Parts: sequence; C-alpha cells; structure tokens
Amino acid sequence: MSVQLPQEFQGYGYIYLFVNENNPNEIKIGFSKDPITRRQQLHTTGTAQPMYIKYLWAVKDMREAERVAHYRMRGHRINDQREFFNIVTEDGALELEVPHQHYGGHDLADVYLDCLRNLIEDDWEYCGIHYERKDISEVVEKYNFDQVMSKKYNSF
Repeated sequence: MSVQLPQEFQGYGYIYLFVNENNPNEIKIGFSKDPITRRQQLHTTGTAQPMYIKYLWAVKDMREAERVAHYRMRGHRINDQREFFNIVTEDGALELEVPHQHYGGHDLADVYLDCLRNLIEDDWEYCGIHYERKDISEVVEKYNFDQVMSKKYNSF
C-alpha cells in the first residue's frame, strides 16, 4: 500500500542546474525528486560526459518553478525538444571577441551562471514561487547516507 502525500506536497522536489563539464556554455535546467540519480541517468542516456550540479533549489511546485526558469532561458534552448540551454547563444557568441567555445571557460561561466541564478530566483519571487537554495554537498551527503542505510537494512 503506497502512502499518498497531501496535495500541497505532491509537486515538492528540486530544480537543478547542471553544467557540461567539457563545455561550460551548455547547461541543463530540470526538476527531479532525486537530482543525484537524475544526474547519473543523464550521463547514461543523454550526455556524452557527466554534468556537474551547479545549483539546486528545493521547491514546492517543481513543474511551475521549471516552467518559469525555462521561460527565463527562452531563446537559449539548444533543441526545442530538450531542456538543454546555451548560456551564450550562437548569435551572442558572434558578438564576443573570442569564439564562444573559448569564451572564458568555467571561470567566466561562473559569473554568467551567478547572474542567471539571481534572475531565476527573482522570477520565482515575482511569480510567488517559494524556493530554498540548497547546499549541494549536504544533498550529496544525505543521498550517500540514504544509499548506505538502504543497502544495510535491505540486505536482511
């Protein structure tokens, strides 16, 4: 028998922003109840190299929060059917002095991503979406603890 969560908590989960390790211009914004496993799944099904977790937010309504974040990134989507975005669009890259694949690497990407994080959070606040920025190391630590405990107590 499965336990049904109250309606107000059924959409609860995480919004994540992953960054391509080889191309910091490419990001993925999505939602998941388990972003650590989602990152692992993406590497086996959707990306050539693992992506790293740059930002993670706990939200009450994952779908609405994702919709607002994707709206912020309109015009940056790499493929209309996927949730991957370029920080600097191809058109925008033409205006840079340095080609976009070398537009500054991870250091400059961090500056752009910090600005993007602020814009997304501002959009959520404007739309009345409650969020809590999460410390990624704490989420990973909890995930690892849960995995160890699951193996320990499911082995009987």
